[in-house]
Amino acid sequence: MQTTTIRVRKSTVFLLVIMILGMIFVSGVAKSYMQYADEQKAAAAEDVDYTGMELIQLAPPDENLPKAVISTTAGDITMVLYQSEAPEAVRRFKAEAESGTYSGMRAGLYDLKSIFTIDSPSQEPYDAELSINLWPFRGAVCMTEKGDIVFINGTPLTDSEKEYLRSDQSEIMEVSKAFADIGGVPNYSRVYAVFGQVTEGIDIVEKIATSGDTVVTIESVTING
Repeated sequence: MQTTTIRVRKSTVFLLVIMILGMIFVSGVAKSYMQYADEQKAAAAEDVDYTGMELIQLAPPDENLPKAVISTTAGDITMVLYQSEAPEAVRRFKAEAESGTYSGMRAGLYDLKSIFTIDSPSQEPYDAELSINLWPFRGAVCMTEKGDIVFINGTPLTDSEKEYLRSDQSEIMEVSKAFADIGGVPNYSRVYAVFGQVTEGIDIVEKIATSGDTVVTIESVTING
Protein backbone atom coordinates (compact mmCIF):
# COMPACT_ATOMS: atom_id res chain seq x y z
CA MET A 1 0.00 0.00 0.00
CA GLN A 2 1.29 3.49 -0.85
CA THR A 3 2.52 5.41 2.17
CA THR A 4 1.51 9.04 2.63
CA THR A 5 4.08 11.37 4.18
CA ILE A 6 2.72 14.62 5.61
CA ARG A 7 3.11 16.79 8.68
CA VAL A 8 0.04 18.50 10.05
CA ARG A 9 -0.88 20.35 13.21
CA LYS A 10 -3.56 18.96 15.46
CA SER A 11 -5.51 22.11 14.66
CA THR A 12 -6.12 20.69 11.18
CA VAL A 13 -7.63 17.56 12.68
CA PHE A 14 -9.62 19.74 15.05
CA LEU A 15 -11.05 21.76 12.16
CA LEU A 16 -12.13 18.55 10.42
CA VAL A 17 -13.79 17.35 13.60
CA ILE A 18 -15.56 20.66 14.23
CA MET A 19 -16.71 20.81 10.60
CA ILE A 20 -18.32 17.39 10.91
CA LEU A 21 -19.69 18.20 14.35
CA GLY A 22 -21.38 21.25 12.87
CA MET A 23 -23.03 19.14 10.20
CA ILE A 24 -24.08 16.51 12.70
CA PHE A 25 -25.35 18.97 15.29
CA VAL A 26 -27.50 20.79 12.74
CA SER A 27 -28.93 17.43 11.71
CA GLY A 28 -30.11 16.80 15.27
CA VAL A 29 -27.46 14.51 16.69
CA ALA A 30 -27.23 14.30 20.49
CA LYS A 31 -25.44 17.15 22.20
CA SER A 32 -23.30 14.70 24.18
CA TYR A 33 -20.97 14.38 21.18
CA MET A 34 -20.02 18.04 21.63
CA GLN A 35 -18.23 17.43 24.93
CA TYR A 36 -15.22 16.03 23.08
CA ALA A 37 -14.66 19.26 21.15
CA ASP A 38 -13.06 20.94 24.17
CA GLU A 39 -10.48 18.15 24.42
CA GLN A 40 -9.63 18.58 20.75
CA LYS A 41 -9.32 22.34 21.11
CA ALA A 42 -6.98 22.02 24.09
CA ALA A 43 -4.68 19.80 22.04
CA ALA A 44 -4.90 21.84 18.84
CA ALA A 45 -1.71 23.81 19.47
CA GLU A 46 0.46 20.69 19.59
CA ASP A 47 2.31 19.35 16.59
CA VAL A 48 1.50 15.89 15.30
CA ASP A 49 4.04 14.26 13.03
CA TYR A 50 2.21 12.39 10.29
CA THR A 51 5.38 11.35 8.49
CA GLY A 52 4.79 7.86 7.11
CA MET A 53 1.06 7.85 7.88
CA GLU A 54 -0.58 4.80 6.35
CA LEU A 55 -4.33 4.27 6.48
CA ILE A 56 -3.96 0.56 7.18
CA GLN A 57 -7.69 0.02 7.68
CA LEU A 58 -8.20 0.67 3.97
CA ALA A 59 -5.80 -2.11 2.93
CA PRO A 60 -6.60 -5.83 2.86
CA PRO A 61 -6.12 -7.16 6.41
CA ASP A 62 -2.75 -8.68 7.25
CA GLU A 63 -3.26 -12.42 7.70
CA ASN A 64 -0.65 -12.42 10.46
CA LEU A 65 -2.66 -10.11 12.70
CA PRO A 66 -4.51 -11.65 15.65
CA LYS A 67 -8.27 -11.86 15.22
CA ALA A 68 -11.30 -11.92 17.45
CA VAL A 69 -14.74 -13.38 16.77
CA ILE A 70 -17.57 -11.78 18.73
CA SER A 71 -20.59 -14.07 18.74
CA THR A 72 -23.86 -12.28 19.52
CA THR A 73 -27.54 -13.12 19.40
CA ALA A 74 -27.66 -11.01 16.22
CA GLY A 75 -24.79 -12.84 14.49
CA ASP A 76 -21.00 -13.05 14.44
CA ILE A 77 -18.47 -10.24 13.98
CA THR A 78 -14.83 -10.90 13.05
CA MET A 79 -12.21 -8.23 13.66
CA VAL A 80 -8.45 -7.88 13.32
CA LEU A 81 -6.49 -6.54 16.28
CA TYR A 82 -3.78 -3.92 15.69
CA GLN A 83 -1.42 -5.05 18.39
CA SER A 84 1.54 -2.97 17.23
CA GLU A 85 -0.52 0.24 17.06
CA ALA A 86 -2.43 -0.07 20.34
CA PRO A 87 -0.74 -2.80 22.41
CA GLU A 88 -2.34 -1.93 25.75
CA ALA A 89 -5.86 -1.77 24.30
CA VAL A 90 -5.38 -5.13 22.59
CA ARG A 91 -3.90 -6.65 25.76
CA ARG A 92 -6.86 -5.49 27.85
CA PHE A 93 -9.40 -6.65 25.27
CA LYS A 94 -7.76 -10.06 25.04
CA ALA A 95 -7.62 -10.42 28.82
CA GLU A 96 -11.32 -9.58 29.23
CA ALA A 97 -12.26 -11.88 26.35
CA GLU A 98 -10.21 -14.83 27.55
CA SER A 99 -11.59 -14.50 31.08
CA GLY A 100 -15.12 -14.74 29.67
CA THR A 101 -16.28 -11.49 31.26
CA TYR A 102 -17.89 -10.20 28.04
CA SER A 103 -20.14 -13.27 27.76
CA GLY A 104 -23.73 -12.52 28.68
CA MET A 105 -23.32 -8.75 28.47
CA ARG A 106 -25.78 -6.64 26.50
CA ALA A 107 -24.78 -4.34 23.68
CA GLY A 108 -25.17 -0.69 24.64
CA LEU A 109 -27.26 1.18 22.07
CA TYR A 110 -27.64 4.86 21.18
CA ASP A 111 -30.47 6.75 19.49
CA LEU A 112 -28.08 7.95 16.80
CA LYS A 113 -27.56 4.37 15.57
CA SER A 114 -23.94 5.31 14.84
CA ILE A 115 -22.30 2.94 17.33
CA PHE A 116 -22.85 0.17 19.82
CA THR A 117 -20.75 -0.57 22.88
CA ILE A 118 -19.67 -3.36 25.18
CA ASP A 119 -18.97 -2.06 28.66
CA SER A 120 -15.72 -2.92 30.38
CA PRO A 121 -16.42 -5.01 33.49
CA SER A 122 -13.40 -3.51 35.27
CA GLN A 123 -13.84 0.16 34.20
CA GLU A 124 -10.13 0.69 34.81
CA PRO A 125 -8.77 3.98 33.39
CA TYR A 126 -7.09 3.71 29.99
CA ASP A 127 -4.79 6.28 28.37
CA ALA A 128 -5.67 6.37 24.68
CA GLU A 129 -3.00 5.09 22.29
CA LEU A 130 -3.64 7.42 19.35
CA SER A 131 -2.03 5.99 16.23
CA ILE A 132 -1.70 8.18 13.15
CA ASN A 133 -2.51 5.10 11.07
CA LEU A 134 -5.93 4.35 12.59
CA TRP A 135 -9.11 6.41 12.42
CA PRO A 136 -12.74 5.87 13.52
CA PHE A 137 -13.97 4.83 10.09
CA ARG A 138 -16.97 2.52 9.68
CA GLY A 139 -16.10 -0.87 11.14
CA ALA A 140 -13.43 0.51 13.48
CA VAL A 141 -13.33 -0.80 17.04
CA CYS A 142 -12.27 1.70 19.70
CA MET A 143 -11.54 1.74 23.42
CA THR A 144 -12.74 4.56 25.68
CA GLU A 145 -10.99 6.06 28.68
CA LYS A 146 -12.84 3.55 30.90
CA GLY A 147 -12.00 0.55 28.74
CA ASP A 148 -15.43 0.26 27.12
CA ILE A 149 -15.44 -1.13 23.57
CA VAL A 150 -17.05 0.96 20.81
CA PHE A 151 -18.03 -0.53 17.45
CA ILE A 152 -18.38 2.14 14.77
CA ASN A 153 -21.37 1.90 12.43
CA GLY A 154 -21.28 5.50 11.22
CA THR A 155 -22.94 8.89 11.39
CA PRO A 156 -25.25 9.50 8.39
CA LEU A 157 -24.03 12.23 6.05
CA THR A 158 -25.99 13.85 3.23
CA ASP A 159 -24.70 13.77 -0.35
CA SER A 160 -23.71 17.43 -0.10
CA GLU A 161 -21.77 16.77 3.11
CA LYS A 162 -19.94 13.89 1.45
CA GLU A 163 -19.08 16.07 -1.54
CA TYR A 164 -17.76 18.74 0.79
CA LEU A 165 -15.46 16.23 2.46
CA ARG A 166 -14.26 14.84 -0.88
CA SER A 167 -13.33 18.35 -2.01
CA ASP A 168 -11.06 18.87 1.00
CA GLN A 169 -7.60 20.00 -0.06
CA SER A 170 -6.07 20.21 3.41
CA GLU A 171 -3.08 18.21 4.65
CA ILE A 172 -5.33 15.34 5.78
CA MET A 173 -7.55 15.24 2.71
CA GLU A 174 -7.15 11.46 2.43
CA VAL A 175 -8.73 11.06 5.86
CA SER A 176 -11.59 13.42 4.95
CA LYS A 177 -12.27 11.53 1.74
CA ALA A 178 -12.19 8.20 3.56
CA PHE A 179 -14.85 9.42 5.98
CA ALA A 180 -16.96 10.51 2.99
CA ASP A 181 -16.49 7.24 1.10
CA ILE A 182 -16.52 4.71 3.96
CA GLY A 183 -18.37 6.48 6.74
CA GLY A 184 -17.58 6.54 10.43
CA VAL A 185 -17.76 8.90 13.39
CA PRO A 186 -15.27 11.71 12.59
CA ASN A 187 -15.59 13.45 15.94
CA TYR A 188 -14.00 10.46 17.66
CA SER A 189 -10.76 11.24 15.78
CA ARG A 190 -7.80 11.69 18.15
CA VAL A 191 -10.12 11.04 21.11
CA TYR A 192 -10.65 7.28 21.33
CA ALA A 193 -7.98 4.71 20.50
CA VAL A 194 -8.76 2.54 17.49
CA PHE A 195 -7.40 -0.95 18.13
CA GLY A 196 -9.32 -3.14 15.71
CA GLN A 197 -11.26 -3.25 12.45
CA VAL A 198 -14.23 -5.41 11.50
CA THR A 199 -13.37 -7.65 8.54
CA GLU A 200 -16.50 -9.80 8.51
CA GLY A 201 -19.96 -9.02 9.82
CA ILE A 202 -20.20 -5.27 9.22
CA ASP A 203 -23.86 -5.96 8.47
CA ILE A 204 -24.15 -7.35 12.00
CA VAL A 205 -22.57 -4.17 13.40
CA GLU A 206 -25.22 -2.15 11.56
CA LYS A 207 -27.97 -4.53 12.65
CA ILE A 208 -26.99 -4.21 16.31
CA ALA A 209 -26.46 -0.44 16.19
CA THR A 210 -29.93 0.03 14.69
CA SER A 211 -31.71 -2.69 16.68
CA GLY A 212 -33.68 -0.25 18.83
CA ASP A 213 -35.57 -2.00 21.62
CA THR A 214 -34.31 -5.45 20.62
CA VAL A 215 -31.94 -6.84 23.26
CA VAL A 216 -28.64 -8.05 21.78
CA THR A 217 -26.44 -10.17 24.02
CA ILE A 218 -22.77 -11.08 23.66
CA GLU A 219 -22.53 -14.88 23.70
CA SER A 220 -18.75 -15.24 23.52
CA VAL A 221 -15.54 -13.58 22.35
CA THR A 222 -12.89 -15.88 20.88
CA ILE A 223 -9.30 -14.77 20.24
CA ASN A 224 -7.27 -16.36 17.44
CA GLY A 225 -3.58 -15.54 17.40
